Amino acid sequence: MSFLRTRAKGHTATLLCTLLACVAIVLAGCGGTSVTSAASAQENYVVDVQLSGGSGRASVSSPCTVVKDGDSYVATLVWSSSSYDKMTIDGKDYVPTTTDPGSTFEIPIKLDCDMAIQAETTAMSEAHTIEYVLRFDSTTLVAASDAGNSSPDSDAAKSQAASTQVGDFHNTDIGCGWQPTGTVELAYATHFTIDAFEGGYKLICVSNGERFLMVPEGGEVPDGLSSDISAICLPANRTYLVSSSTMCLIDAIGAIDNIKMSATKAEDCSVAGFAQALQSGAMVYGGKYSAPDYERIASEGITLAIENNMINHNPDVKEKLISLGLTVLTEQSSLEGTILGRLEWVKLYGVLFGSEDKAEQVFEAQRASIEAVAQKNASKDSSIKVAYFYINSNGAAVTRRSGDYVAQMVRLAGGTYALDDTQEGSGSTSSVALEMEQFFLLARDADVIIYSSSIDDSVHSIDDLVAKNNLLSQFKAVQSGNVWSTGTNIYQQMTSSAEVISELSQAIEGSDGQGFTQLTKLN
Repeated sequence: MSFLRTRAKGHTATLLCTLLACVAIVLAGCGGTSVTSAASAQENYVVDVQLSGGSGRASVSSPCTVVKDGDSYVATLVWSSSSYDKMTIDGKDYVPTTTDPGSTFEIPIKLDCDMAIQAETTAMSEAHTIEYVLRFDSTTLVAASDAGNSSPDSDAAKSQAASTQVGDFHNTDIGCGWQPTGTVELAYATHFTIDAFEGGYKLICVSNGERFLMVPEGGEVPDGLSSDISAICLPANRTYLVSSSTMCLIDAIGAIDNIKMSATKAEDCSVAGFAQALQSGAMVYGGKYSAPDYERIASEGITLAIENNMINHNPDVKEKLISLGLTVLTEQSSLEGTILGRLEWVKLYGVLFGSEDKAEQVFEAQRASIEAVAQKNASKDSSIKVAYFYINSNGAAVTRRSGDYVAQMVRLAGGTYALDDTQEGSGSTSSVALEMEQFFLLARDADVIIYSSSIDDSVHSIDDLVAKNNLLSQFKAVQSGNVWSTGTNIYQQMTSSAEVISELSQAIEGSDGQGFTQLTKLN
């Protein structure tokens, strides 16, 4: 069964997020002054944003979330790259609130005018300031309460995908006059597109600006191909896989044989097929993303590297891989705001490794499993709050924002995400670090604590947790003993999302955790 179909546009929507309070600022060239009233009620919206200028390779997530306070607006702007460390608007500098998964800024905006901005990027050998123009379209302004929906099959999730997929990064002009004959249907993923051309050629566009033309086995790279497009001659069977979160998807479609080198060692790999391949020598360890074994990469004849956004912090590594003749694809699944959006990246790997039908079967099975678990919990009227975090080396609590897929999992499990109604815990689909005193005020009444051991695996008991900071002893969940940890490899288990949601649901209901495989109850 082929999944080449025509995709329909949807209305702009996004997950419900609340944002930081507005600040007063005058924007040059936009006319008027933003005035913030401390007593005015804040309203949350989503709106389409267009970015122009620069080289055309950068993009920003659209739609984005905004908060309206009186006559002023503050938007949370998420860049496709993690390398932007400063934005300047009307002479005032703004720094990112996080760079995970992309540089994220909270900035004052005006609607329906061209906002001239400057953005500084460290992606090159030295910092560069680039001129851009932002435009926020008031005709697309939608109340967040109308846009948000935690259902994995909601119209909001689907329309968010449709609106983003036809955004600036989706460019079917490949430079040689060819016209697409079809489009791979995507219901949830918003950070890549796939278009088909005559003769079995397919074009992959990724939201970070990368484009790839899949050249069928025995085919030739067309003359006049745009210089920004990298040709991948199939079969792509000499691949260096750096992004460990994609292992389970590649395993699920039976494409492990295409991976000849891994950035994950056998002892650190929770995907059985990959671990076995590494142990047998069918696949070799090629070094971590920041320090690959270039000599071995060359000797093994590797032609393709699949990276995640961490490579943006090491642009010299990417340049070296390209100089060795590799094509580098930077997957963006971590930017997806929904679970099914992340899982739908399996369709990209289906195209890449010649397993399109299997990829659609895997995705549909995953969707059915998640929808079944969500439906089971849909009738729950739960006010139980769940906090998800870990303590970093600076002693801060790193949690996920309310638009993130982790928060969605909590809601699908029948719980309430502890940071849903806080300004500090919202604004983008990414993580946020909070000082412990601040986190205490926001999450101390959480009924359930989930500690992310995938990042910090030093917490094996409640005493270990409290040893991180004594304030944690005052948390409601700690005092009641309802504290859990995730598996250390949970981010390698995307295809176990339904199981994670099910165990979360049981933890919320007061289970003792017997028989769990994704969560462990701490004593």
